[in-house]
Amino acid sequence: MNTRDTIIHGACTELLVAYNPQGEIDFRLFEGEVDRQIESGIAALFCNGLATEALLTTHDEQIAMVKTVVNRVRGKVPVIGNIVTNVALDAIKLLRGYEDAGASAVCITQPMVYEYTPDGLYKYFSSIATRTVLPVYIYNAPESSNTMSPALVAKIVNDHDNVIGYKDSTKDIMHLQTVKMSIKPEKHFECVAGSDGTIFPTLAIGGAGVISLISAVFPKPVIECCEAYFKGNIEESYHLQEFILKIRIAMKAAPLFSAYKFASELLGYPIGGLRAPLIDATPEQKKVIQENLKALNLI
Repeated sequence: MNTRDTIIHGACTELLVAYNPQGEIDFRLFEGEVDRQIESGIAALFCNGLATEALLTTHDEQIAMVKTVVNRVRGKVPVIGNIVTNVALDAIKLLRGYEDAGASAVCITQPMVYEYTPDGLYKYFSSIATRTVLPVYIYNAPESSNTMSPALVAKIVNDHDNVIGYKDSTKDIMHLQTVKMSIKPEKHFECVAGSDGTIFPTLAIGGAGVISLISAVFPKPVIECCEAYFKGNIEESYHLQEFILKIRIAMKAAPLFSAYKFASELLGYPIGGLRAPLIDATPEQKKVIQENLKALNLI
């Protein structure tokens, strides 16, 4: 498959939520974040992912954010709305809201915490995918406690014409290869890295790109890693993957959301704080992040 025919081609950013001091979504800051991503040359935008506080925002807020992004990009890049909920009826509400907002596609994350059978997970995904004509991605998130097997992923993809992509966050390249070789040959299938640590290996087996958190703050290396690979500059792409891994390690000095929001602030693009019960990075953690980013010449 020519990746130029895919919805995601290269680096897709998982957008961070912007909050004001009262813990409400600051849509002015959020629009600024979207504008910077478009200016960077990002290939697509992903809203309401697990790595960007989807579990701490209401369904109405999630729909409003997708609508904001769609209106802001004005068709320049695809906008994918992620659905993460434990209740199928809530998932349908999000689905309808994303459709009305003008999303290019939706992504469905498996239910959280409780352990579900493969049959139960299949029915959950099917009950949502069959209610829309939009392209659908499925998201395999191990933190859900319901990591899906390659066989289950392939069955969901193969059985539904509009399920065209897979966001893989297992970080298991054998898992991903098994999924890919289990998809029907005639099926349009977009294999997308769900971790910044697996961009290069995902592209190497024919992947379409990455849904990246690092690109929310540092889009350039992620974009260039993908573009180098597509141009056949394999060694350059691999070295960029190594650099991205160094950024990923540098950002581990503080809890996930706080590290990325502090880094954005250091670059002069504040996008607010965190919504309780999450808390900001400590002064000591911020110092380490700042030192790490300076060592990588990122600030």
